[in-house]
Amino acid sequence: MKQLLLPRAYAGEPRVTLSADDFRHVARVLRMREGDRLGAVDHRGSRYDLVLLRVGRSDCEASVTPRTEGSRGGVQARITLLQCLPKGRKIDLIVRQATEAGVQRIVLLVSERTVVRPGEADGRTARLTRIAREALQQSGAPSLPQIEGPRPFSCVGEEDWGASLLFHEGPVEGVSLHGLLAGRPAAVSLLVGPEGGLSDAEVAQARAGGFRPVHFATGVLRVETAATFALGAVMTILQERNEWTAVQSG
Repeated sequence: MKQLLLPRAYAGEPRVTLSADDFRHVARVLRMREGDRLGAVDHRGSRYDLVLLRVGRSDCEASVTPRTEGSRGGVQARITLLQCLPKGRKIDLIVRQATEAGVQRIVLLVSERTVVRPGEADGRTARLTRIAREALQQSGAPSLPQIEGPRPFSCVGEEDWGASLLFHEGPVEGVSLHGLLAGRPAAVSLLVGPEGGLSDAEVAQARAGGFRPVHFATGVLRVETAATFALGAVMTILQERNEWTAVQSG
């Protein structure tokens, strides 16, 4: 579903003027004209319907009507992805897919096996925010994630991450993902390592910070696949947990 991310300064006014990148997206990319309608979302996640009233050469004006429908889907928890930086531009795909999945926060981490080239971090957060914005407008995702970092791996023990899950390449303990998410957490955080995984010391550090290991019995997953796989599993359980029932065999 195509939608527009409203300017950060928008504060609920009945009309909005769009210029610069927002104007180009509406008038040049979507090729919208006066009278056309478009869904929109603000930086707080509230949804609106827009009707174009005027399309000029460098800006356009639209009426803004709040939507009264309930939130889509059933995931009420705030989802954070803590992603150890992979090599090259793989993080671009991870951010795009995490935005489409509805993640509200992405924290980039520097772990022992992270390879960071000189100058590579210059402009990274701004670039990833642009990627997230594009993903939100193309997919109809519920909100634009806050992107932070890169931060040192030690930050995993420095704040309350809610229900904290460490996705580990090997079986560590016998608690299921369903069991870890059964308490209706208000916040869920997923920690995913880089290529080569986390070191034993990092696993111990994460566990000391409250992260519980989760293992999927799959083959070896690429780092960009692992993040999407983990998010899909968590989001499905959170969205459908009221419908899970025990099934007895005949």
